[in-house]
Amino acid sequence: MRLENAWPEYLEEAKKKNTPVFIPVGTMEYHSAHLPLGTDTQVAYHILERIEQKHEIIIAPPVWYGCSSYAVKGPDGNSIDMDGTVLNSFMYNIYMSLLRSGFRRIYTVLTHQTEDFNPTETACLDASRRAFFKYMEESRGMCWWGDNETHKRFEGVPSPSITVCPMYPPRDPDEDHAGVQETSILWALRPDLIRTEKIGTSDDWFAETAVNATPEAGEANVQKILDYWDKIL
Repeated sequence: MRLENAWPEYLEEAKKKNTPVFIPVGTMEYHSAHLPLGTDTQVAYHILERIEQKHEIIIAPPVWYGCSSYAVKGPDGNSIDMDGTVLNSFMYNIYMSLLRSGFRRIYTVLTHQTEDFNPTETACLDASRRAFFKYMEESRGMCWWGDNETHKRFEGVPSPSITVCPMYPPRDPDEDHAGVQETSILWALRPDLIRTEKIGTSDDWFAETAVNATPEAGEANVQKILDYWDKIL
């Protein structure tokens, strides 16, 4: 189910079944000559489409503008760098709206993860925790955790959850940027977005391994990701 295409009664039924909402978050970032700027977001979104074939989930509209930074290439690479504080506020408002609407399982999946706790990840993590505590105070009152009466009233009632995590299995050692893995994965998901004639034509060191990319290798990686999410869902 796509959140932007859903009618009210469908969403009310989804809330009753505690259907998880997935928010794909990526970046608009230079990915060498053969991949598009939106590669990170495209990968997250289209893997969710695959997950939806097997599991009942709600896919929210993607967040394209993460914190790309200019670590890979300067402004001439056309990356759009979102300040972390802006992304934090943006995600906080999304989380609060979903919680207030009655959704209880929210996943934010990231595919821009060049290092542990990069700015996109930390912005989403901080926003998720602020939203959780604010919502708990709104819905259960002050001292919602420590007050005896509140504890008794809500004992056994599950709290909402907001999970911020990589789309890939955590800290995948094969992860790269516009190299063999990322190129292969997008090739399997969106072959129309791969400029095969441009692979190996740039002088970007990080994209050198892309000459070994194949859609078959990408499909194998996609399946590994799907198996990982099967265990979670």
